[in-house]
Amino acid sequence: MDIKLKVAAGSILVGVAVLGIKYFAYAVTGSIALYSDAMESLVNVATAVAALFAVRLSMAPADDNHPYGHHKVEYFSAVLAGSLIIVAALLIVREAWAGIQNPTPIAAPAEGLLLSGVASLLNAGWSWVLIRQGRKHRSPALVADGRHLLSDVVTSVGVAIGILLSVVPPSGGRRRRGSSPPRPRCG
Repeated sequence: MDIKLKVAAGSILVGVAVLGIKYFAYAVTGSIALYSDAMESLVNVATAVAALFAVRLSMAPADDNHPYGHHKVEYFSAVLAGSLIIVAALLIVREAWAGIQNPTPIAAPAEGLLLSGVASLLNAGWSWVLIRQGRKHRSPALVADGRHLLSDVVTSVGVAIGILLSVVPPSGGRRRRGSSPPRPRCG
């Protein structure tokens, strides 16, 4: 099997693993922010599948209709990835609005952050592999998939910061005498 196909197939496996971890983080905490992060991982799996098909199709030899080969098909994978990101963003906005309307406290923020951190480390490592192999083998689909995963890592860090800010009281964690312990806010 060609290295580009192996890397593209690996993206699907990593994507499914990260999706499972992030969804479990949401299930443990009930956090809308972690739910949106899991939805973004669903998009990652879809774009990884599209990248695999694009890479496989791009390897087809030249024919009468495509005398220069099929390698340009990989660019369509990059366009699909961008389109799916927009769809995911709209779904996330819908869930965030519902969370604003009916806020609920985060159940287990430390566990959720730990799980999200593990998923983000997986994404960061795999994005590095994708970008490196995509450049090495001149595969726009792999490079686009890697950059997309890297942007997911950045948004996951933003989610983690938001959750931390929602559970740490404004006083920096110190309570005044006689005050009750802080209750986690929704996130």
